[in-house]
Amino acid sequence: MDFKQIKNKNYYIYDNIDEFNINHPESPVRHNWRHGDEGEWVFTDDGYVCEILKKMDISTKEGKEVVCVRTLCGTFICSDMKREMLGEDGIAENIYTFSGNKKFAEDYKNRERNPRELLFARYVASGMGAVRAYKLAFPDSNSGTYIKQRTDSLLKTEKIQKMVKQEIREILNSEGVTPEWIIERYKTIADLSERDTDKLRSLESLAKIAGLFDTDEKKSEQVTIWAGFSPEQLEEVKKHGKPEIIAHAEKNTKEKNS
Repeated sequence: MDFKQIKNKNYYIYDNIDEFNINHPESPVRHNWRHGDEGEWVFTDDGYVCEILKKMDISTKEGKEVVCVRTLCGTFICSDMKREMLGEDGIAENIYTFSGNKKFAEDYKNRERNPRELLFARYVASGMGAVRAYKLAFPDSNSGTYIKQRTDSLLKTEKIQKMVKQEIREILNSEGVTPEWIIERYKTIADLSERDTDKLRSLESLAKIAGLFDTDEKKSEQVTIWAGFSPEQLEEVKKHGKPEIIAHAEKNTKEKNS
């Protein structure tokens, strides 16, 4: 999966239909891009999936009207059967012309966030098993042993853990689950709960987040809120690091010597 930002909005091209369906499970894909309409998702001639950003009529040098479509792969004349739309060529440097090159794709690969690694992190953040996420993000990998080793290695890297954290934040933010919302829920329970035990737990959590439990011996206290994860996913996280799931607060405290 690659993307290009146009007027502060990201537009994507997907490597295959499985990758597309993860992100757009209810969107249809037209098989022949030459018949696609503006805003539709279409297959390229080599099986990638992209969106028709614009469909328009233009006049040729001979004065003939032809129908064209603009995609991340470039602009194409629908009636020109000699030219294929190939997702393998990457995102065109200039999508507004009939000639494109791989410069944008090459520049993208040199960025800090590899697009396939980002896709892997996005799948993991959505709750997918790590091995399946790797197979979808890196479809050319066939060896089960290699995939397992590579998956374990990626999940241990700080870069991938940061990507997963960021993707989880975006997912939760889209649902309105922000750190502020979580703290407000703690406060509501402390204010309204009828059971003292519930009130105490909420107050203790708020106190830890606020850093009120300072003691003499230095130690690290962490408050992490886990939600929406299966036992298998939690076990996967335990094996491969400590990513934040919803909200995370850390402080240094000291514990008095007795």
